Amino acid sequence: MSRAFRSLLLCLALLACAGPALAFQAPSELDTIKDQADTAYRNRDFPKAIQLCDRALAQAPTDHVALYLRGSSRVELGILMGNDELVRQGIADSREGIRHEGKGKAEYYLPYIYGMSHLSALEGKTVHAQTARTVADSVLDRDDLTPEQRANLIYQRAQANMQLKDFKASELDLQEVLKLSPKHLAAHMLMADLAARTKTPAEAIAAYGKVVDEFPDNALTYNNRGMYLQSIGRTQEAIGDFNKAVQIDPKFLPAYINRGFALLENGDAAGAEAALTQAITIDPQQIGALSLRATARLNQEKSQDALADYRQVVQMAPQSPMAYADLGFAQFFTLDFPGALSSFKTALKLDSKLRFLVPWKLACEMRLQQVDSAAYQDVLAKSDTSRDWVDNLLLFQLGKVDATQLLQSVSATDQNARNAQLCEGYYFIGMELQRRGRGADAVAYFKQATQRKLPKLSAYRGAMVALGQSASLPK
Repeated sequence: MSRAFRSLLLCLALLACAGPALAFQAPSELDTIKDQADTAYRNRDFPKAIQLCDRALAQAPTDHVALYLRGSSRVELGILMGNDELVRQGIADSREGIRHEGKGKAEYYLPYIYGMSHLSALEGKTVHAQTARTVADSVLDRDDLTPEQRANLIYQRAQANMQLKDFKASELDLQEVLKLSPKHLAAHMLMADLAARTKTPAEAIAAYGKVVDEFPDNALTYNNRGMYLQSIGRTQEAIGDFNKAVQIDPKFLPAYINRGFALLENGDAAGAEAALTQAITIDPQQIGALSLRATARLNQEKSQDALADYRQVVQMAPQSPMAYADLGFAQFFTLDFPGALSSFKTALKLDSKLRFLVPWKLACEMRLQQVDSAAYQDVLAKSDTSRDWVDNLLLFQLGKVDATQLLQSVSATDQNARNAQLCEGYYFIGMELQRRGRGADAVAYFKQATQRKLPKLSAYRGAMVALGQSASLPK
């Protein structure tokens, strides 16, 4: 969740930069509500913008401005939460806004194209990005576009081409945008992002440096260079960029959140908590900051404070399966197995594709003696050659695979997957020993799980918590 949140900050910031400003005629109540919604959107308070648009559309169901703003906000929030259904709702709103506006306002196509591009990533279907590119092409065929409108549409087409991994086409689009609008910040930033994906780290850092030189007083440029530096393990330099970003703009939330994430990954949970608390002080509705602070608190064994943050995230994002999953992990680590089981079930009900949660759900059921054997018959019936890692974790807990067989089933070809699976394997073996009353033996496996520094992996965090719990037990 944390990495996804960080990687999307760039996209969210760029759409805000590229999007049009809407002017409203005063001063009716409806126009006031829409004005407030526009302000909330530009402040990235997407839930508030959606709520205000709901009020506006209750009064005027076909108001195209309210539909446009709600569509934009739903797309942004859906991408932030990894919720494809919310993105789809935003796309539908944008389509209705276009229909009711009736004159083909070019800006109204931006959230539609943006949403379709990112729906490709969320659902793993290139057809959505292809549709985005086709729609962009059709609008660009018009001869009544201003240079600014044309630049923004070509930029959105470049985003679609990025999703399609047509990097050459994306680069050509961005070059055209910069000819039309040399100071188009979004295009400059996407050009650097393209370098990060297609060139060497040295070339990518140079590309981000060019953007910083071009816009030295813009917090976003330092923030995004910091994100890239963090992604390649240059954490201290990244933190330096995040510090510069908040120095330029003390209210620039992404940099506070990214600084907290960098500190968390660097093992400084207390520093991360402080940085994330600063972000939450600026905006108490920052779901990403709350979720990361919860993890920082959990890593410091501040269990009750962590659970309070996770529960607040669930209240703020009740349709987010990962919000329930994160709460479930924290409940599991603190031995609240009934609460964890309920949270995992809710997450899986919201998104049945989150299959990696099933072994954790089974672990809860076993500790509560509530295992429904019939629910695992499909896994039990699989042949050895058709099983995947999740199957083996389930079979291990059901007593059909032993510890040696489980560890031998990790990936032999993908080193990243192998490391993650070994971490999970050692953790689940440790949990099983612990469940059988062999706590001292379990500690050795928890230590093995933490040998691979994977702070984003739930099993790694669980092993760290378990080691802390074992250290506090009387000898």
